[in-house]
Amino acid sequence: MVKNMEEIILEKIAKSMNKNSGKRNGIHVSSISYDCMRKAYYSIKYGNRFNLNTLMTFWIGQQVHKTPILAENEIPLEWERIRGSCDDYENGILLEKKTCTVIPSKPREQHVKQAEYYSVMLEEQGKPVKEIYILYIDINNKKIKVFEVKKRDSKTIKKEMLEKRDAIEKAMREGEPPERNISWLCSYCNHSNICFRSRD
Repeated sequence: MVKNMEEIILEKIAKSMNKNSGKRNGIHVSSISYDCMRKAYYSIKYGNRFNLNTLMTFWIGQQVHKTPILAENEIPLEWERIRGSCDDYENGILLEKKTCTVIPSKPREQHVKQAEYYSVMLEEQGKPVKEIYILYIDINNKKIKVFEVKKRDSKTIKKEMLEKRDAIEKAMREGEPPERNISWLCSYCNHSNICFRSRD
């Protein structure tokens, strides 16, 4: 009976994740925060893919994101055909939450970019951003660490976002994935098996 209950629970979690994290309409900030536009292309084309380990990790992360820390939580954002959802905001403070199994010594580059992208999108909605923080939550060791992010110039961030958007839109129109960007990310990307085929 216990095995049956575990199976039921895992099926419910998988269904929840597929509903909330499957194919998204349009270009999402979480796709363009990485330097690999091919990853973004496959995420848009096929949606997120989960093995059992990533399923549980993403589900825990989803629950963490639903917990409000500041006054406004999970704010939907859209700017220039790019969509996203800011974790928390209050009085000029933006907070991004990240679950992890090891807290990094400094914020990860893609997380910094994601927070920067949200900051300009918030500003476009009339919500000024004076301070940006990334909260890492170590789900293994039950620890947290907060990093303050020094934001680049908004004009530079917007230009970068629009260039990435244009590259992905072109790839989607033409049905050809962007150039492969080989990095440490390839070992963790859920689309590696598709990416490294000779043809799409």
